[in-house]
Amino acid sequence: MSTILRLFFILIVIIPMLLICSIILNIYKNDILQQNTKRSLQTVQALSYSVSQEIGRLSGLFASIGLDEDVRNTVYDIYKLNGFERQMATYKLKVLIEKYTASVSGRVLSVNFYFENGSSYSYMKNLMHKGTDIQNEDWYQAALKKPNFIHFIGMKPNSLYGNYNPYMMVAALAPDYSSPSSQLEMILFTFESSAFDHILQSRDNTESTIYIADDGGEIISSNTILKRGSKLNLSHLADVFTHDQGSYVDDTDGNKTLISYAKVDVANPNWIVMLKIPYTNLMANYMNVNSFVWVLAILIILAFILISFYFVSNMTKPILELLRQMVRVTHGDLNAKINVSGSLEMASLGHSFNQMTERIRELIDQHEQQELKKRKAEFAALQSQINPHFLINTLNSIKFMALISKADNIRNMTHALTKLISSSFNRGGLVTTISEEVDHLKHYLYIMEIRYGKSVTTQWDIAPETEGLYLLKLLLQPILENSFIHGLKDINYQGFIQISIVLDEEDLLITIADNGVGMQQEDQTHWDEDTQRHMFSGMGNMNVHERIQLYYGTNYGIYYKTNIFRGTTALIRLPQIRVVDEKLS
Repeated sequence: MSTILRLFFILIVIIPMLLICSIILNIYKNDILQQNTKRSLQTVQALSYSVSQEIGRLSGLFASIGLDEDVRNTVYDIYKLNGFERQMATYKLKVLIEKYTASVSGRVLSVNFYFENGSSYSYMKNLMHKGTDIQNEDWYQAALKKPNFIHFIGMKPNSLYGNYNPYMMVAALAPDYSSPSSQLEMILFTFESSAFDHILQSRDNTESTIYIADDGGEIISSNTILKRGSKLNLSHLADVFTHDQGSYVDDTDGNKTLISYAKVDVANPNWIVMLKIPYTNLMANYMNVNSFVWVLAILIILAFILISFYFVSNMTKPILELLRQMVRVTHGDLNAKINVSGSLEMASLGHSFNQMTERIRELIDQHEQQELKKRKAEFAALQSQINPHFLINTLNSIKFMALISKADNIRNMTHALTKLISSSFNRGGLVTTISEEVDHLKHYLYIMEIRYGKSVTTQWDIAPETEGLYLLKLLLQPILENSFIHGLKDINYQGFIQISIVLDEEDLLITIADNGVGMQQEDQTHWDEDTQRHMFSGMGNMNVHERIQLYYGTNYGIYYKTNIFRGTTALIRLPQIRVVDEKLS
């Protein structure tokens, strides 16, 4: 047995523990990768939006300059005038352009105007290349084909004279003017290549590198200045520009890197924002957790092996004791008890066994008490009855005498009382049908009206499908008596009682409502404080409630509520009984 238990512990505990550790660590690893991928995608999406906004702002600025009528007229004056007038036109152009470029803090390095005959004029700084050479560039010819549109050409290194930074950005606008300024063919704007650096550097990404790159892989901007102008050395670079956004793990140089990218959401230029996170940085926490988990798992396994050997060695005796006591219980001896000893687990089993036997005894006692309560409840329901034959014969005699004396009220009341008593005594058993119980209530209500000299309007709403169902005898009379005596007896207006019996899903719902004085305030307060108990106006109602719960269970019973305007409603919920139990018949 000890060998089997030890093998069992190894197969059921140790091996699954190793598998679980491996699975959990793998899930944790994938979760870290997914979370970092999600965060990096959100970052590049936000940066792509910011870059798009900045491009839009610069495009608006350049378009405002290129489409300003004063600017183009002044440029035309510079083109055709000489001497002092040309200098005045030059000064005027300087004022006009500075009006626009003041908002970008000197990022615009030059504005160059090219005319159809190959001549040019440069604001601030001259380009290093001749006008005719620039006009032969492919991007220049492409810009001419789409006039009045800002074309971001991208990085153009060493394009300006006297510029300390070899890298700069160039944008082109081919204005579509009517004469006389149609001589102007192209406007080139050169601006700092670091125009987008502030966007990338606004993110706290000390462990990652962020780039803006064009479709040729050239780095346009970066959160590290040393990278500008170099080429990206990444796998799948061509595929990146075919998607709007995405992520993948790159291992081009042997070092795994998580790459997340998003295209800049403008038609021109074709740029992407890219974020690179070294794989070692992503998995730093995972490696720490991985080492900790495996060390902890090994320690737990070693401790478990020691404990299991001790456990197996000390569990045989308590188990044999448990088996002996269980045999006693199976033979009906519920006084069997275990002296708690051994390991914590065996002690727990011993306590559980003792609690089980104690609970069995309690359930048996509870069952006996319930049977006793049933007998007491039936006795309480019948304790006020006298010999039925004597009482019925006496009432028939009174009825005969009232008939002779022509006392119709006495005769009718005696007839109703006779029917009432006959329905209770003449047939054996504890149950009756709904239709018989309704007749019983009608006779009883007639007697109460004669007895107290108070006429009550009664509304009977008995669903036809309920008339053949069974319920305990004398179940509804105490409820009706409660409505009449405590609700309607002392009122000075027309009393009204509504009796409704309907099916409610799997249950039978009986409602007895009156427009009497209603419940007392202290009773209502007691109900609010303790909803598990129900206040009743007399012992008869309490007896009915207990009888219902004894026979049908705690899901059934009587529930009182106060009507909105006046009076009280009693709700009696019973099961639908279609076949009589032999014990109750």
